[in-house]
Amino acid sequence: MTSGRRGPPPELARVRRVSVVDSLVEEMTRKILGGEWPPGTALPSLRQFAASAGVSMLTVREAVRTLQARGWVETRQGVGTFVLEPEASSFVPWQLGASDVAEYRELVEAREAIESTVIALAARRRTPAELVVLADLVDRMAAALTDRDRFLEADAEFHVALAEAAHNRILLRSMLAIRLPMRRLMADRLREELAEHGDLTRSWEDHRVIAEGIRAGTAEPGHAALARIAARARSYVDSTLPGLPARRPGNRTPDAGR
Repeated sequence: MTSGRRGPPPELARVRRVSVVDSLVEEMTRKILGGEWPPGTALPSLRQFAASAGVSMLTVREAVRTLQARGWVETRQGVGTFVLEPEASSFVPWQLGASDVAEYRELVEAREAIESTVIALAARRRTPAELVVLADLVDRMAAALTDRDRFLEADAEFHVALAEAAHNRILLRSMLAIRLPMRRLMADRLREELAEHGDLTRSWEDHRVIAEGIRAGTAEPGHAALARIAARARSYVDSTLPGLPARRPGNRTPDAGR
């Protein structure tokens, strides 16, 4: 006879996993600052680190990306991840807590500004291998149109892969710096979209358009799709988050739908 026990609700599971990532980042940072991992140290592989820490590879990957955003480590494709020299770690991007409505608005604005340039550069600089990664992530989103958590995982990886295809380390670090607060916002917004429309086709379609534009070497379709994504995020912030000042009559939020 089964006990009837169930796992934690999706929202609680998400909060727990974010907390695990934060804890792992703190532990890794202590090792770097404490000298246990001096400059030049090669970090264990994702698989080795996950096994030794008792966490998933996805958790380790997010922690490493956070350290990249803070300038503590550098991942060299096909070689590994290495601790940087202190002078190379002087670029430490801002830390966004996204704790109030105004900050959420600024977060959406910053993401759109950064990613607009990312799309333009990726359309010119992407490699065949990077196109394969983007297409695979779009396919993963298509296979998760009614599963917000799986869709969110592919969505988050898509935007990092897009930044990597731009081949600009400062833009990549900037995207990584806002990744966690943006992920929290998107988790809530996608839940609302799923409840309202029954699936996440609108969001998937915009990511497909971005990827196809990058493949074709043109930024215009991606910029239009990014504008729609940002409009939906702004609409969610303005209509749903607490503490919002009352809207003035006639001051309508731009249509986030299609």
